[in-house]
Amino acid sequence: MHKARSDTPSVLHKTISRRMFCETGLAALSAELLSSKALAFSMDGRATTPSVASGLPTLDEMGTGWLDCGLLAQMPSLHNFHEMAACAPDLVGVNFLPGGQLYGDESGPYWPIYYSLPTCGMTIDGRSYNSTSCRWFAYQAVRRAQVGNIDVVTTNRLVIEDTVVLWRVKFTNSGATPRTFDVALTADTGWLPVNPEILGPGEIRATSDKWKMDAVYRFFDLPQDRADGQFAKWRVSIVPNESYEIRFLMHVAKPGKPGRSGLASEWFETQWDRTKTVWENRWNSAFTPGNNFFSGNAPLLVTDDAAIREIYYRSVLTLLVLLRTDLWSNRTFITSGERSKGVVFYWDTSLFSTLFALLEPKQMREQIRLFLEQDPHESSVIIFKTQRPASPRLLEVSAGWDLRGYAANDLSIFRLAWSYLVVTQDKEFLREKIADQTVLQRLHVLATNWKKLRLNPGDQLADYGGALNLLECVPTYINKVPSFNSANVWMMRELAEILEENGDGAEARQLRLEADAMFKAVMTLYEPGKGVWASLHRDGTRVEMRHCYDFATIGRFLAADLPPNICREMVDFVQRELLMENWMRAQSQLDVAATNSDRPDHGPMGAYDAWPAVTVDALCRLGYWNIAVPFLRRTQAAVYEGVYAQAREFYGVNRRDRDAPVRIAQRQGCMRECTGGGAFAETVLCTLFGYLPKLSDAPGLLNANTPRSFNGELRHLRHGTQMYTIQSENTGLRLQKET
Repeated sequence: MHKARSDTPSVLHKTISRRMFCETGLAALSAELLSSKALAFSMDGRATTPSVASGLPTLDEMGTGWLDCGLLAQMPSLHNFHEMAACAPDLVGVNFLPGGQLYGDESGPYWPIYYSLPTCGMTIDGRSYNSTSCRWFAYQAVRRAQVGNIDVVTTNRLVIEDTVVLWRVKFTNSGATPRTFDVALTADTGWLPVNPEILGPGEIRATSDKWKMDAVYRFFDLPQDRADGQFAKWRVSIVPNESYEIRFLMHVAKPGKPGRSGLASEWFETQWDRTKTVWENRWNSAFTPGNNFFSGNAPLLVTDDAAIREIYYRSVLTLLVLLRTDLWSNRTFITSGERSKGVVFYWDTSLFSTLFALLEPKQMREQIRLFLEQDPHESSVIIFKTQRPASPRLLEVSAGWDLRGYAANDLSIFRLAWSYLVVTQDKEFLREKIADQTVLQRLHVLATNWKKLRLNPGDQLADYGGALNLLECVPTYINKVPSFNSANVWMMRELAEILEENGDGAEARQLRLEADAMFKAVMTLYEPGKGVWASLHRDGTRVEMRHCYDFATIGRFLAADLPPNICREMVDFVQRELLMENWMRAQSQLDVAATNSDRPDHGPMGAYDAWPAVTVDALCRLGYWNIAVPFLRRTQAAVYEGVYAQAREFYGVNRRDRDAPVRIAQRQGCMRECTGGGAFAETVLCTLFGYLPKLSDAPGLLNANTPRSFNGELRHLRHGTQMYTIQSENTGLRLQKET
């Protein structure tokens, strides 16, 4: 019998349907970190404010409490910096397809449908069981169920940067009498075509002809180290309060070829421990200046505000979950793990552009070079391979209206390049060649690409195409929309500053004139007294839009230009129709297209995970800190399932109510994790702490004299080669250089 190993973090265990913020203590990042006490817990399981300021949380603290599987739409995931795996609803199944697209063509009626290698299944006395509760950690996933008086707990880890999944299945007798039962594990015979065969002692092989890969299951705790037919079987006897553990792994092999050697019990234990250790090292490195993994670092947030602390660190952790080290740029933040390998959306990536420049400036620079080589109107995504594509000799641009990808691409690529420039102060980058143009010339193309999207040469507003170019699921959010036209105003103004810095005052003046003219044109789309904006369709129809994206973009890019009454009306609309108790609706239920837009990320029953963060940013820039910061804190309650996702949805019979329950969505292709969640850290950095980088020796501060109703310190914030600390106090912000 293999003695059950007890290495599950010693955090509070309680089955709950909302996240319980668990903590036993804080790892010391460096000698300067303040010593911290564990978070206290209130009787309802919510974290309370620590008695002293808290710095970097441990990965165990960032894990979830026990989650009720009956209320979830997505089971826990596993990531190892190369691949993603997703737990099935049962106790042992793990969906895994290394190198391929994990998410299936359609989502199921409840759980996602995955492309996968043959999964394993387990029976206890001939019956299979689903998980009743689960937990997520960055380095492992845990599932459990009660089978009579036997507690069954399965823990999985994905070996770091490998194609091996590890299992520990622990059976504990919680009753008063001894129990004897039969356990059987098998490769999923429901997967076709599958040809299971015994390879040797303790191994079962399942061949997937569809994926041209074999799943080889190896068991370490078999009686006489044998498997019987296509099953591995145990007769287990446990006395009260004792446990029995089964360990096994699955590795990937080529069909008909010998499996990997050396995957013995000792290797299993070594890799089990190494998985957590590497995860912890990379997490700590992310906040350590001069670390040996990232070329930069994320600032360290020290605060006794438990909600904002968790939001910030969970946002940064989202990026580490989606970090891939096996692509040509070995610090690539893919958009979601379930998609085809290496898929990066420009739009999602731009939403954490400042954090990207702080954490990984070296590889960000190389990725931006690739982005600037592309035609931004060509596609919605760029796919990173193991080898970088060759650079073109000339950049050819098609003539006329040519939008085939996302309307956001011009803004997204410009914002990424701009953030890199102002954070790193790498002014030489502007003069580098991208094929036959300089970086500065490419920025000019992006800032003025709207001119190609005019239906008539005299138009002051660009036409951004149909639903697939914009929000995809909102049929009326098309053509001349205020959001991206307001972004054009910002891009032209920021480019004007860069040009002026480089001695081209005449072109800077011209851009500012064009920006002012476009601002006036955008204002014609406002609906007076309502706080909302309209889109202008090609047939001349003006359609009122009650969507958060207009508020977020106009609030960010044009706040200083808007009259106070319009600011107030916009905020009233958002408060009244979009902000809910713990999350928000991307689209108002009163929007004319609400019934035809029900996708969790952009419709009325949820929101893309970045939308609350950018909405908070816009509220603050419009001057409504008293609404923004309390709402930001409340969103902490929505991230109880792990890190940030593509979307969270309101669900259940009360999903239309203000206090509707919230969960990670999966319907209509929503992914479990998404880098758009990095927008929350961006809002903490650039809004709460007001980090306002410019091409200058020292950073500016956004509304420095405005109290945030939030106290804390942001340490090791890099601007150029200098490190700064920003303090948020009762009187506002204070910036000081670090020695």
